[in-house]
Amino acid sequence: MNTIKALFPFIAALGVFYLASNSEMQKKMNQNYSTDQEIKTIPVEGFKPNE
Repeated sequence: MNTIKALFPFIAALGVFYLASNSEMQKKMNQNYSTDQEIKTIPVEGFKPNE
């Protein structure tokens, strides 16, 4: 009985971690979004790069 009392917090923490890692929010956060549409170049006139 003492062993179960000692291991219960660890088992509960693993269960919560498992549920959190499989949640819908975690799946949405891990999706790869295309950043090509978000990044816009700004043309600069009269700019001469160092040669």
